[in-house]
This record gives sequence, structure tokens and C-alpha cells, in this order.
Amino acid sequence: MHRDDCRLIGDNMIEPLSANTLLGKLVLALSVKSFQQDKVEVFNPDVYLRDGDTLDSYGVNASIIGLPGHTKGSIGIRFGNNDLFVGDALMNIMYPAKSLLYGNRTDMIKSAEKISTYKGVTIHFGHGKSVSNKIW
Repeated sequence: MHRDDCRLIGDNMIEPLSANTLLGKLVLALSVKSFQQDKVEVFNPDVYLRDGDTLDSYGVNASIIGLPGHTKGSIGIRFGNNDLFVGDALMNIMYPAKSLLYGNRTDMIKSAEKISTYKGVTIHFGHGKSVSNKIW
């Protein structure tokens, strides 16, 4: 994980999220309730990842892409030249779109624009079906 998200391990409410659409506000309200009920056991990451890192030393042809906005430490993982896992930087609940929830809207929009530069890859979301890349 990225070092900037470590403080979320024991309390994912410590970094407030925002929403600017009605659907986003509904998802946010449901998420806050879930966050309060579902606690993650505290742990110490073995590896900290950041933009530009590769996973070659672990035998995986993958690279890390910094995608801040949803959280400060949001990252994506590009596997080879074909697949990009973006977590919650984007979502595909009813259709592919920028994240409904964000810690920093400006960073979230920049990350979505960054993702759009990866042509010819399949985007895998934290929520929703995978799709071929397009401009967000």
C-alpha cells in the first residue's frame, strides 16, 4: 500500500470523503455506516508502494501508478500492457465514471485524466465490470 494511506488502517474515517452528486451522497451515507461497523484489524504493511515502482523483484510484470484523489494514497497497478487495476479512482456502478467519493476532488479529476492516457488497456474497477479504456 502507499504510505499516505497507512493512517486509514485502524480508522478509515480519519480521512473524510466528500461527494457532489445525489448518488454520491447516498453512497457516502451508506459507506460511513459500513465504515463504523466494519473495522479492519490493525497491521503494519511489509511493502510501501509509490508511483513508478515496479513489482519485477516479486516476479510480477507490473508497475504502480499513483492515483490520489479517492484517498491521498490511492494507487493503480498496471499488469503488462493490457490491464490496469484502478481501485476506487474510477468506478463502474451504472456506467464508467469518476469516483463518486473523494478526499480531494481536484486530485481525483487529475487521476482520472491520467488513467485516460493509458490507451488500449482494460480498466478494472474496485466496483463494477471491467471495460476497455476511454477518455474520462
